[in-house]
Amino acid sequence: MDVRNGFQVLTLLYSVHLTTNEILHLPEQSNYDGTFYNVENQESKVVFIKTCQGGLFGFFQWMNTSSMIYEVNFGAFGIKTIIFGQHRTGPKSITTDPELLPEESRFKPFYFHWANNTMVVGAGTVVGQGPSFKFSSDIIATVRYMSVRTIICPMDYILELSCRKV
Repeated sequence: MDVRNGFQVLTLLYSVHLTTNEILHLPEQSNYDGTFYNVENQESKVVFIKTCQGGLFGFFQWMNTSSMIYEVNFGAFGIKTIIFGQHRTGPKSITTDPELLPEESRFKPFYFHWANNTMVVGAGTVVGQGPSFKFSSDIIATVRYMSVRTIICPMDYILELSCRKV
């Protein structure tokens, strides 16, 4: 097992041509100050997620937590919800669609798509297909970085290198 920047990195036993081929692990109650992923020239990202609740994905203008544009909270407050919010304005939208929730026992793919001050989260690996939910931002800024943290449960995730759009 390899440890990088405080994250345990496990190598997958199978090859998936579009992924990093690494399962990244976050312990419970981690924070955004760990790793920022550069997504500057992208509008979408696919992530395979496995967690019980409290997995958060932040999208930032800069590599610091005060520049957050969007936040997506899977399973907030121990309930089966996704809460979309913003750093400065708090919760914005809530959904309880079970297709849009991760599972504790298996990896489930989700896409994040951001453009024109709107964030869309959907189930699956292709932007625009499958169940999705969206909200708009009051902050006009360019998403350049993505980061991940946890609140209640540990989370495992696999980042895609690319994302197809229909």
